[in-house]
Amino acid sequence: MKRFIKSCVTISALSSLLIAPVVLSAGKASAQPKGFDGNYVGAGIGGQVTNGGQQNDAANLGGNIQGRVKIKNTPISARTKVLWNNDTTAINPEISADLGIAKNTNVYGAVGYSFVEKNGQSSPLGNKDSVTASIGVESQVKKGIVVYSNATVSLDGFDNTSAIPVNVGGGVGFNF
Repeated sequence: MKRFIKSCVTISALSSLLIAPVVLSAGKASAQPKGFDGNYVGAGIGGQVTNGGQQNDAANLGGNIQGRVKIKNTPISARTKVLWNNDTTAINPEISADLGIAKNTNVYGAVGYSFVEKNGQSSPLGNKDSVTASIGVESQVKKGIVVYSNATVSLDGFDNTSAIPVNVGGGVGFNF
């Protein structure tokens, strides 16, 4: 229970950090660069770069499929990552706050939840279901082509250890 409360407090703090810049910059929207506002689905590589120190939580490499749907007239997007390795899959739906930093380029912060297909098996995002937080960047590099990269932490993603799983990944997507 103590770990759950700590995760909730952390998510609340992260949510505040994500939402505050959006609210505070609302009046400055015309001065900001036009970021990327399209939808995409892509695929790439990634992996859990941390080791929890227990059985079934070693660092590992795998792949990802990622999608983004922009919520019109807002700086908010719905995202989902499917992360896999040889052992299992983690599905990570998220809501993000997007900030345009250059023409067709965004940075974003997101909160979500990771559903590990086989709890106890090492996925690219821990070995159990957990609340997640992500930061990332995406850019449309050519008409219809998007590149993306992100880092995601699973706040309580390892059984029997206080270590935090971290996934780093990237890929290429197609704008639709």
